[in-house]
Amino acid sequence: MDTNVTDDPGGNEVNYSGPGLDVRCGYGKCKPRWLQKLNNSKLLLALLCSFTTVQGFVLNGVNNVNTSTIERRFQLPSSRVGTISSAYDFAAAIIGVLTSYYGSRRHKARWVSMSAISFGAGSFMMALPHFVTDLYKGGDIIYTTCNNNHAPEVCREDGLQNYLYVLILGQCLHGLGGAILYTVGVGLIDDSVPSTSSPLYLGILYGFALLGPGIGYIVGGQFLNIYVDFNRVDMASVRMTPADPRWVGAWWLGFVLSCGLFWIIAIPLFAFGAELPSAKSIRDTRVSQTYKDDRRLQNIIENETISIRDLPSSLYRLLRNPTYVCITLAGAAEGIITSGTATFLPKFIQNQYSLSSGYAAILTGIVVVPGAAGGNFVGGLVCKCLKLKVKGMTRVSFIGCLLTSLFFAVLFLRCEQSKMAGVNHQYSNSSDDGISLTSPCNSECSCQSELYEPVCDSAGVRYFSSCYAGCSTTVTSGKVFSNCSCVAIQPGQNVSMVTAETCQSDCSLLYVFLPVMFLVIFFTFLPSTPNDSAIMRCIHDGDRTFGMGVKWFIIRMCGSVPGPILFGAITDANCTLWSEKCGEKTSCWLYTNNTLGQNYFFLIIGVKSFSFVFFLLAHLLYVAPKSDVEHVFSDNGKQEVNIHIINGNGLVADNTGVSSDGNSVLTHPGTIETRL
Repeated sequence: MDTNVTDDPGGNEVNYSGPGLDVRCGYGKCKPRWLQKLNNSKLLLALLCSFTTVQGFVLNGVNNVNTSTIERRFQLPSSRVGTISSAYDFAAAIIGVLTSYYGSRRHKARWVSMSAISFGAGSFMMALPHFVTDLYKGGDIIYTTCNNNHAPEVCREDGLQNYLYVLILGQCLHGLGGAILYTVGVGLIDDSVPSTSSPLYLGILYGFALLGPGIGYIVGGQFLNIYVDFNRVDMASVRMTPADPRWVGAWWLGFVLSCGLFWIIAIPLFAFGAELPSAKSIRDTRVSQTYKDDRRLQNIIENETISIRDLPSSLYRLLRNPTYVCITLAGAAEGIITSGTATFLPKFIQNQYSLSSGYAAILTGIVVVPGAAGGNFVGGLVCKCLKLKVKGMTRVSFIGCLLTSLFFAVLFLRCEQSKMAGVNHQYSNSSDDGISLTSPCNSECSCQSELYEPVCDSAGVRYFSSCYAGCSTTVTSGKVFSNCSCVAIQPGQNVSMVTAETCQSDCSLLYVFLPVMFLVIFFTFLPSTPNDSAIMRCIHDGDRTFGMGVKWFIIRMCGSVPGPILFGAITDANCTLWSEKCGEKTSCWLYTNNTLGQNYFFLIIGVKSFSFVFFLLAHLLYVAPKSDVEHVFSDNGKQEVNIHIINGNGLVADNTGVSSDGNSVLTHPGTIETRL
């Protein structure tokens, strides 16, 4: 048996023994004594918080704010862009079960380090299409007029849509990293701190994980205000502004930045030993809260080898635990909502309130940062302050689920739909009662609809292009057009005119939507920490990491994978103006605001009803282990109380108390906690 000597955080020398177990911090044979002072749970938490912040920044921040930009850049509909987000969860679900099983014993920190390397490779792959594609041609627009005698454009396939598969591959590499981080990484934290502190540590960890998306929304939004090809073109030649619907920002910058950060974080994580020096003593003193605690089963788990042949028996134990199953199924239902709204919330705000993609992303970040991080932190703090056990944690979950459902009614708020002639509004000078881009007032103009060239008249009506407005004269350098046959002459004007810009609209409901959406996000993430803590408390210690892997497999496959695709399909169904190339629909220019929000709401409420039921069942079906209490009488007639506490390893610690004057007094007090 090998004996390892290390220092605890207080500087005292502590001996730990284990066959081949090296808990010292360092690289190879280089493990200096001074470095062992950093070998503690606080530094580990700081590194994991940095990791999850960058992970949230790129995955749930930058990736989500880029949704509409990637649609425009690579000519993709929302339903196909949704598969990019789903690819992460699909890969993480498939790989997560195996990595959580094989990573459930020792050297968890090295597994997490490999996770950071995989994330860096994924970010590199996500940025790659920018460097291998041609320049964006959406800005090379020459506004056309009615008398230009347009020749039909020859259809040429440019292959941009095929880069979808490169982006999916990048997300799959992200998924490999995420499969390790949120199974092995969470298990590593829980192994290293007492059970009473674990919810707070996890709350801090998840708080930083959700701080990342907020930073990603804000920083990614600023990146979108930079032209996509700023590093390859003369910016003086770019005539568009971020307010132009054709604008494409520098979507790739966030991926380049995160790639470097991931690989930097991997270096110190790889230095940790097989486990933290404190892990063994924590295992030996932990009180079991396992569902219907079975000491014999715990001993079987401890003696199992890490083999694929034992995987079915581990899976069977988990599926027999109704509390674990119900919390996991509720998480899957929540996953549909969180993944779908995370992907399309910036796009929803952009279209519903007529904002630029960059500004919509910044507003989303302002709401997400305090809401999500605060919800996670408060959830962990509530568990710690109230000393909640599994029963109390599940109670927090279904209360949070109910409150979230009520606040989601904010999706019914909507601004007045912008008027667009030929799409949702008739042409002013048209004798045709129908609504179509081609009308008698512009039928002789031979206009093309493949390129969007928005113009606006003084009445606030938008037109697809100056050609579709029937304009025959250019007044000011291609910015103002006159003699427009489809536009009514406004008071004070001599001729009908339009301007090359998107009509602006003010809607004060945005300032009601944002605070209520903050409450939605807060109560959505409030149960996250209690859920994970309840799962890790209600299953055996030996199954904990594998249980987290199975949980995330179910949540991802049944929730996070279909979520963005489902929300994307609903978004596409509400499109009223498509961009077309070679006769096929690509990305959407205009949505029906009146129905988009309510369709989102009905989907969310339907899914929320399932999660509420499963949270309630998890609360009702949980059976706490019975307190092993024996009442015996001594020779002098005084009652002795023997309380047997089952720790995480299935060992029994006796605390003997003798009653005096009707009260039991423990002569060797242990930690007796109320089971809520």
